[in-house]
Amino acid sequence: MKLSADDLLVIMHLTRERTLENAALALGKDTSSVFRGIKRIEAKVGEPLFTRSRAGFKPLPLGLALCEQAEQIHAGLSAADALLGGEDTGLSGPLRVTTTDLLLQSVIHPHLAAFREAHPNLQLEFNVTNNFENLSERRYDVALRPTTQPPEDMIGMRLGTIDYKLVAAPSYLDALGDGFPDFQELTWLIPGDSLQAHPATEWFREKVPSPASMLRYDSMAMLAGGIRSGLGVGILPDIPTLLDGLRIVGEQPAIYQTDLWLLYHPSNRGNPRITAFDGFVRGALSS
Repeated sequence: MKLSADDLLVIMHLTRERTLENAALALGKDTSSVFRGIKRIEAKVGEPLFTRSRAGFKPLPLGLALCEQAEQIHAGLSAADALLGGEDTGLSGPLRVTTTDLLLQSVIHPHLAAFREAHPNLQLEFNVTNNFENLSERRYDVALRPTTQPPEDMIGMRLGTIDYKLVAAPSYLDALGDGFPDFQELTWLIPGDSLQAHPATEWFREKVPSPASMLRYDSMAMLAGGIRSGLGVGILPDIPTLLDGLRIVGEQPAIYQTDLWLLYHPSNRGNPRITAFDGFVRGALSS
């Protein structure tokens, strides 16, 4: 093999921390060792894994892909440590999670019973908001968020990329008949005033400047429910449990894309409850 588990962990920590100093601290090494290590790893791979700037190290696509593999190794090592340590007292007590209504509904809830059965002593608390909570205030332990720009004061793991699609219920599309109308003539379900930063809002303003009919929602979960009820068309993330029973409108590719991140305060690095929750979310996304 070209890369060892230790190589992958170097990539993971440099991706998380973005600086040699912080990555060295997380790895228990000195800065020069981490610098020599990443140069050696890139030589093995045969191409750069990071771009360098005054802001630090930013992973290139291959670096991100290798980091995702490293996260799985890290989670497995943490689980092995828990087994060797006997009763895992770290998987008890509160775990406070902030996320969006759609992610709670479509990713967490369908698989939550199994997670609770595996970790019965965890006391889960969910906060649902479409705005970033300030984890530095320690109100919540971990955030599950779709974003292309995670806050700089948080660390975490990129879980993957989510496509957003234009969708509608079969009942609504069938009622339109054979000829598909212009976008302007459709009934649109769009984010309301409290969700003006949602990417769907900008796309809608550009593509459908004067719709004949629209409904606004301040909850993406309620918006999804309206689509499912056959009230019109809207933009939703391409998550199987969410789009089940709906149709993609037209033959267009993704409207836009965003990354999905699990984020937490730096002081929670290595927290076994967060590691367990990370594994749970990864499993939910892949099922």
